[in-house]
Amino acid sequence: MAQVRHKQVKTWGQLQRSIAPMLPGEPERIPWTWFDSVTYVSGTTTTLDFFQTVQTDRVLGNMQAAGQIPAPMYFDLHHIGVHFDFGPSGLAVAATIAAPLLGALNDIAGLIEGTLRLDIAQKTYHETKIGLCPAGYGPNGPIAIAGTYTATDGDQIQQGTNGVPDLRNRNNFWGDITLPHNQNFLVRLNWTSALTFTPNTNTAIVVYLDGYLYRRVL
Repeated sequence: MAQVRHKQVKTWGQLQRSIAPMLPGEPERIPWTWFDSVTYVSGTTTTLDFFQTVQTDRVLGNMQAAGQIPAPMYFDLHHIGVHFDFGPSGLAVAATIAAPLLGALNDIAGLIEGTLRLDIAQKTYHETKIGLCPAGYGPNGPIAIAGTYTATDGDQIQQGTNGVPDLRNRNNFWGDITLPHNQNFLVRLNWTSALTFTPNTNTAIVVYLDGYLYRRVL
């Protein structure tokens, strides 16, 4: 039998209590995403650490303190996502059509084979493959190809994302991991060897943490 969800409306009293704390310092719980951007240097990078600095540009990151949640906040982490900021790559290859063509999709295929680790207070609380932490967002559109083809020429335009760009497509702990305030934490991405992007160059990688933030109402 299909589930039936009954529509509920908060009373005026419930609304008032939700914005007015009953006790001094009473917490509120809000949906929140912490995110941070770090540049992968093509042909050089093997390890990247996230959430270790406060970005001056809020588009790149929204941490309020380097490597920790400020007091008296707590954060219940539910999802980790990784996004690779690649633009579409266009290639013209003068080789046999059967030869493999490089580009954004190939670069992402290599990047997702790395590992992701969450450390809190120098202890590991989660470790997995990057490909198991899909972004859930990113470009999604048709790829246009044009040109004159011969037996030895192939033209290609690539675009790729870490998983289907759908917000339901993300890593899920089937629970949560609590990040306490004033406790160092980091997310580390690691690869066995550096990847060289073709034809892309250095690119930003974004890691985001989805969950619920607990903070004082006032």
